[in-house]
Amino acid sequence: MTKSQYKTLLSKITIGPLELQNRIIFGSHPTNFARKNMLTDQHVAYYRERAKGGAGMIVLEEQLVHPSDLPYEKAPFGYLDDIIPGYRRVAEEVHKYGTVVVAQLNHSGMQSEGSTAMRELWAPSAVPDVVSREVPKAMEECDIKEVIAGFAKAAGHAVAGGLDGIEINAAQFSLIRQFMSPLTNHRADSYGGDLTNRLRFCVEVLDAVRDVLGKGKLLGIRLCGDEFAPWGGLTPQDAVTIARELEKLRLLDYITVSVGSLFSLHLSMATYYSEPGPAVPVASQVKKAVNVPVFAEGRIHRPEYASKIVEEGLVDGVYMNRALICDPELPVKLRRGEEGRIRECLSCNQGCQVRRSMGRPLSCILNPLAGVEAKEENRGVNRCASPKEILVVGGGPGGMEAARVAAMRGHRVSLWESGTDLGGAMAANDSITEVSRVLEAWKAELAVYGVRVVAGKQGKPDDILSEKPDAVILATGSKTILPAIPVKGCSVLSALEVVKGPVDREKTILFWDEIGDQLMARAVEKLILAGSKLYFVTPDFFAGSKLAPTMELTSWNQRLMSGLNEIFTCSRVTEVDGNKAFIENKFSGKTLTLSSIDLFVFNCWPKPNEDLYWSLKDRVKEVYRVGDCLAPRGIGPAVREGYTVGRSI
Repeated sequence: MTKSQYKTLLSKITIGPLELQNRIIFGSHPTNFARKNMLTDQHVAYYRERAKGGAGMIVLEEQLVHPSDLPYEKAPFGYLDDIIPGYRRVAEEVHKYGTVVVAQLNHSGMQSEGSTAMRELWAPSAVPDVVSREVPKAMEECDIKEVIAGFAKAAGHAVAGGLDGIEINAAQFSLIRQFMSPLTNHRADSYGGDLTNRLRFCVEVLDAVRDVLGKGKLLGIRLCGDEFAPWGGLTPQDAVTIARELEKLRLLDYITVSVGSLFSLHLSMATYYSEPGPAVPVASQVKKAVNVPVFAEGRIHRPEYASKIVEEGLVDGVYMNRALICDPELPVKLRRGEEGRIRECLSCNQGCQVRRSMGRPLSCILNPLAGVEAKEENRGVNRCASPKEILVVGGGPGGMEAARVAAMRGHRVSLWESGTDLGGAMAANDSITEVSRVLEAWKAELAVYGVRVVAGKQGKPDDILSEKPDAVILATGSKTILPAIPVKGCSVLSALEVVKGPVDREKTILFWDEIGDQLMARAVEKLILAGSKLYFVTPDFFAGSKLAPTMELTSWNQRLMSGLNEIFTCSRVTEVDGNKAFIENKFSGKTLTLSSIDLFVFNCWPKPNEDLYWSLKDRVKEVYRVGDCLAPRGIGPAVREGYTVGRSI
């Protein structure tokens, strides 16, 4: 798309008493940046970078409104007066760039964590949470009044802190949604039963908050458009009705629509398994039903898609949360006509989903600065005083990032890649649109900064030494290691070989998986698409253990179980002999034999490809390792180390 094709997305929009400089919004999400449940320097730097990058509005991480709620250890306490100075600092920095900033207020209800707060959960009814299986206390009317007062008090703190308004969460992880939904509201009093009663709590919260805000501040609401539980949950038709009823109150300035609920957390933080914009269809229905601006949230990462749905009038604006975590400058780059340089989100959830991650701070596998913007060393890449000749060996994510950053500093950089194109192991997944686009953006950056790329070039010690580089950065990846399983008379492939190469159709395949990672997932999907039958064996308690925290587990298992495939958990392959395989349960010791095996595919822990490092260590003044050749850990550490080394030379 050309710069002009983003005209509507980048145009101003009036919501309530304020005007946004564009229709791109950085929405609320947990960060784990808080200290003693207060906003920190890292919050200030994090939001400042997104404002500097051109976001039209920023919605702060959810601010808790009552002590009965502690969904994650480092959630900010919006109900305490001590939060006000933090608001002031954030507002001051964000307003420098013309960006509107509001606080999201929330109570998580039954989706909170009783084990974190060491007390009972509060909810409309005593319905156990699907994830934690904890049964909450059904709130008494005095509890309800207390929480409503908490919303009002927290709103007052936001006003005192100079924020532009409030967004009320009535969607995923929300007590308000739990009151709205028949799934979780089984009450027989004035807060339960028909829709009017189930909306009462929400209406009373909005009334109380608007009284505090007055007319000069924004008040918005984040609604659930679909709980994906048609047997008893909120449906798109309900969402439209609710939006109409709430608009009649004349309290709201905007409505944001997302989707997902208790039974569909994976759709609230949708991965590449979901089509872009899962909330857009219902958001467009809500937009037709109301007169206030309506925004959509959820897997809106591609600028051209965001532009299309705004241009077509489906929504008035878009929340691009993960997209702006990955590249804070996305709006500015669109305005400058630099779409090809945007580093787009992979929808991988590998660093940014930290709600239940034991306090781990938010990060991004593609943006090494996400979550550490406040550190002094991350405030800009400075030009070097004395340019050096730098040779980077290996064109995967770590090598490309090291080359990019070193060239930004003014060094003369060459990048050797043994394959025919850049990308390393990541390129094996370039059939996934997001991966392909990220690799193209990286290549564009290398071209902008004048990196000399040589494809098909092996990094041999003598060749490297003949170049007389001042510094060598090794990004040579990892080695595939064969499993310690006797295999004879059967074809064998690694998961990486499956992903990279052609696959014979309609085979019976034994898949041995020690890791449960994304490489395994992509290999399995490719085999299933080829019409193969899979026997999947893992020593873990379930297949795809690393896919659970990234919200891919449900969708991947749906694909795995779509055919005549069988899973053997807590088991190991003891031997493959011809077309027979012998499986043993590691707890019971019971064995079984699988027959008609055509191919044995394995996914085992790799080893660092470090031979070149030891060959050069004492022969070149500066030798650095980044990524898997230092220790196999995946894309995120490789990118971070590439950035750090490139910046340090």
